Amino acid sequence: MELVQLFFCFSAIAVLTPCHGFSVDTEQPIIFRETVKSFGYSVVQFGSGTNAGVLVGAPLQQGVVNETGKIYKCQVTASKSGRCQELVLQRPPDAVNMSLGLSVSAHDSQVLVCGPRVHQTCGEYIYLKGYCFLLDQNLRQIQRFPDQLPECSRRPADIVFLIDGSGSIKTRQFSQMKTFISEVMKRFQNTNTQFGLSQYSDGYVEHFDFLLFKATPNPDDLIRKTRQLNGATYTATYIQKVVREMFLPEKGARSDASKILIVITDGEKTGDPLEYNEVIPEAQRANIIRFAIGVGFSFAYGSAHEELVAIASNPSVDYVFSVNNFDALKDIQNNLQNKIFAIEGTQSQNTGNISQSFELELSQEGFSALHTQSGSILGAVGAYDWAGGLFLFNSQGDAAFINTSSSTNDLKSAYLGYSIQEVQVNGQSSFVVGAPRYQHVGKVVWFSQRRGQWTQKSELSLKQSPQIGSYFGATLCAVDLDRDRNTDLILIGAPMYYDGIAGGRVYVCQRQGETFFCGKELQGEPHHPLGRFGTSIAEAGEITRDQWTDVAVGAPLEDENQGAVYIFQGQRRSLNHVFSQRIRSSIVANRLQYFGQALDGGSELTGDGLPDLAVGADRQVLLLRARPVVSVVTGITLNPTIIPMSAFECEGQNVLNKEISTATVNFKIVGDIRFTFGNNTFNTIRYTLTLDPGRQKVRAVFHQGSNLSTTTEEMKIGVGTESRMYRIKLPTCVEDSLTPIILQLNYTLMGEPIPQANNLRAILKKDDESNLLLASLHFEKNCGRDGICKDQLKTSFNFSGLNELVVGLTSELNVTVFIRNDGEDSYSTNLTFIHPSSLSYRRFILVQTNRKYVIIKCISPHGTEEVPVRKTICGINHPIFRSMAEVIFIVTFFVSQDANLGSVVRISATASSENNVTVTKDMVYRMELPVKYAINIFINNLASSTKYVNISAGQEDETQTVEHHYEMKNTYLRNVSVSVTFHIPVSLNGTQIWNATLDVPQEFPQIICVPGTNTPGSKEFVKQLNKQPVLDCSVATCKTITCNVPSLEFRQFIEFKIKGDIGFKWFSQIQQTKVTLVSSTQISYDKNKYKQIEEFMKSQVKTTVEFFKGYNYLPIIIGSCLIGLVLLVLIAAILYKLGFFKRQYKLMIDEAHNEVAEGPPEASTPSDATKG
Repeated sequence: MELVQLFFCFSAIAVLTPCHGFSVDTEQPIIFRETVKSFGYSVVQFGSGTNAGVLVGAPLQQGVVNETGKIYKCQVTASKSGRCQELVLQRPPDAVNMSLGLSVSAHDSQVLVCGPRVHQTCGEYIYLKGYCFLLDQNLRQIQRFPDQLPECSRRPADIVFLIDGSGSIKTRQFSQMKTFISEVMKRFQNTNTQFGLSQYSDGYVEHFDFLLFKATPNPDDLIRKTRQLNGATYTATYIQKVVREMFLPEKGARSDASKILIVITDGEKTGDPLEYNEVIPEAQRANIIRFAIGVGFSFAYGSAHEELVAIASNPSVDYVFSVNNFDALKDIQNNLQNKIFAIEGTQSQNTGNISQSFELELSQEGFSALHTQSGSILGAVGAYDWAGGLFLFNSQGDAAFINTSSSTNDLKSAYLGYSIQEVQVNGQSSFVVGAPRYQHVGKVVWFSQRRGQWTQKSELSLKQSPQIGSYFGATLCAVDLDRDRNTDLILIGAPMYYDGIAGGRVYVCQRQGETFFCGKELQGEPHHPLGRFGTSIAEAGEITRDQWTDVAVGAPLEDENQGAVYIFQGQRRSLNHVFSQRIRSSIVANRLQYFGQALDGGSELTGDGLPDLAVGADRQVLLLRARPVVSVVTGITLNPTIIPMSAFECEGQNVLNKEISTATVNFKIVGDIRFTFGNNTFNTIRYTLTLDPGRQKVRAVFHQGSNLSTTTEEMKIGVGTESRMYRIKLPTCVEDSLTPIILQLNYTLMGEPIPQANNLRAILKKDDESNLLLASLHFEKNCGRDGICKDQLKTSFNFSGLNELVVGLTSELNVTVFIRNDGEDSYSTNLTFIHPSSLSYRRFILVQTNRKYVIIKCISPHGTEEVPVRKTICGINHPIFRSMAEVIFIVTFFVSQDANLGSVVRISATASSENNVTVTKDMVYRMELPVKYAINIFINNLASSTKYVNISAGQEDETQTVEHHYEMKNTYLRNVSVSVTFHIPVSLNGTQIWNATLDVPQEFPQIICVPGTNTPGSKEFVKQLNKQPVLDCSVATCKTITCNVPSLEFRQFIEFKIKGDIGFKWFSQIQQTKVTLVSSTQISYDKNKYKQIEEFMKSQVKTTVEFFKGYNYLPIIIGSCLIGLVLLVLIAAILYKLGFFKRQYKLMIDEAHNEVAEGPPEASTPSDATKG
């Protein structure tokens, strides 16, 4: 668990070596393994030849007493596992738990090793310092930085006790207070601390000042004579007096000493004329640190406790003490002593609120380390309250401290010096320094030397502020892309960057002149949001053999803490932002943890002449070797390079089987000149030859083997050249003899194990990874002796018998096209139609040709409304339209229903080819076709019209209202301008029939109606009405009204009303009592422009008019009466004849009476029944 914590806290240290990897071998890594805690936390390559190796830090490994951290020297052996041995350094006796190996750095033949966590005990405190050791090429110590730790700092302190001598304190308690003061003073004997003592109540006594203290060093002698004053408690008043009168030079006060006032009281102030807010600001301005000690239970809370808070410095939790009684004062002696010691060993930087502020006590120099030609640079992240800074040690061991914290307060806790890199520009050396906790986002500062002084030159900042908590600046790497000793890039790591996808970022700052601009950023593979990409960054050397330095980036928490390393390829001015290789820990070794936590590269350690990359993991270090990079030069030679006509002209047969050319394939391997064992490099090339790649119908095959268009083979080849030959033939007739036959070569290279280099394999150079080569085999052209093809194209077309185009009725326009070539072969022959954009190409149909095979392909690019014309291009038998070939085909264009083509449609056809002949009149043909537009307009009568009216004789002077309603509508897509004419019967032979008027809806103000000339009617109207009782404009005089409708829109309805009163005097002129009144209407339009789909252009409305004459009913009544009397006489005569009047009526009555009298005696009469 400690290693994980250390890794998170100090993730930059392992890569602060000079950053000296695409083709990195992962099959044969050299593994250095030590089963000790934190082995592999830091790595650095050192030395050359047999002396070369890797220094590995194990900063948490425990040694003998007070010994933490070890350094291991690891070197390559003949086995896969290297050999490591502990490097014993001469540690100073005070190098307690220094975490040796937390940072390492190398330059030329020297190595700098640091332990930045030396525990230095100063009194009751433990400070953190550091030691660094400079080693020579034999790893012997030649210098130590610093030579020894500085002594514990003790700033002088002037302390005044102001004690309460009021009457509330008993004599024994006062004596206990004197003992407490004496014991405190004794604890500071033999230190640079001096004391003074004053007592107050409602009066004041100064018992001794600093001069008397120096003259009488025994505290007991000074305090023994002190007597209690008694009285009230004027605490505020006498604090002011001490501030003004005790800390004076004439009383022995020192200007460089810390001023400390300790107030001891047993209760709240009473009777005091001053308040604390009048006194304490004066003490603050005098930089007096104030302790308040309250004795008694009342100081635990309430107003008494608030008085202590008002007296003491901030924060009150550090400067307020309260005890229950005077006997308990001895219990706070240690705590008070520690507080004062802390003040003596630190310096206040804020006079308003006094707090413990450190300078170099926790500097941890060597937290990061960089060894350069001009000296050693140690990062001191803990300096000045962890604002940080740098120590620069020259070759003589003289130190200079660089920081920005002395004048910039916002750098507090910034960790300046967490990472360091040297920048070289035009021979001038400077440094970039990381401060990853600056305002919680991080910062990178560039320091340069001017007139012998190191000052901040600028900051390396991003366009947008770094993400909060990303640790921007935790790692740095200066990159010299072309190795010209000028820094081209500075890479800034932000390993704690989080976006939920890929954790960590590396920002690329590119040098432009003498300034760096940060724009591009690098990131790892997605799906590792906590991968810590950028924890380590290192130059990897030129591992891709492209002359540019490559870079390795570690992401030790990817793959569930197993880790990964990324390789980014160098370019002319920057890095490729896409990684060229991702090395997972699982492919190089089993059970690795934190692979990539440390990196160093660029040196050659294995004797093969190629740069190696050292990668730190938990308890292991892996040395990954660059692979030799070989180039392949390929070539294809064709003989002959042109297929003669005799080889591909069919002359009636379908099968040819003619050999047309021979292809010779050449491979030349160019070795890696850096590689020591280049002559022992062998590779297997697997290659594929393909004829006519990508074509569905392949024209050529290889003669040998299975007569296929593809062949795959292998060859083993060393550094040098190898060739193979292949014969090519045409199996059948070819339709396309214009496009050359393509021969495509694809190959891959697999390096064979090289025993002399521990089975290292070569790899193909990245620039050659296209692995593709093409060669063309052209067909001979039939172009006569001069070699120039001169075609003679002729074309024409017609509209397939169509006389006019009716837009809306004619949905397709068929154009019958003729084209012929009367000259030599025509290549890439096209027939281009130019037509209105409203016509769109639909299809073509081949009608007739004099050739066995003809291919026509037509395309029409999409047009826009802004472009009035568009093209349709038909390729005629591409690639060759043979001599004397002719074709007839039909091209169909779709005609949009809403197309606007004007009065004629114009189409032109132009024949062209790649023969580049002059355009003749036979190659261009134009035609026009009249255009009309389909419309469908209806006018109907409506049921709401008056159907019937009548009048009786004697009412001829009366009138009745008659209405005729018409509706006009447009049921087609196109808006159209029309006129509608109404004919209304208004009079007959000068007598008015109908005083009708025409009403147009108000919502159509654009409709203008004008009256026309009345029609005269017929003079023989009586005769005409006798034949047919219809009163229309052929009989009566009619009013004519014409209404012009500028634009009748689609689905628009317009209702017209003819309304007026009809009279009946005209009935006296005719012999009919019932006639039909008829009005009519008719629509007219521009027939040169439009064509009506259905003929519903006329309509009528009919109203039946009937006249009833008067009638005499008296003759009918008299006649009816006479007839009735005659019928009555006849009936009476018949009854008489039948004897009806001869019956004896009296006799019938008597018989009836007798029948009643003879009834039974016991029956009740009606009257009796009523009575009962």
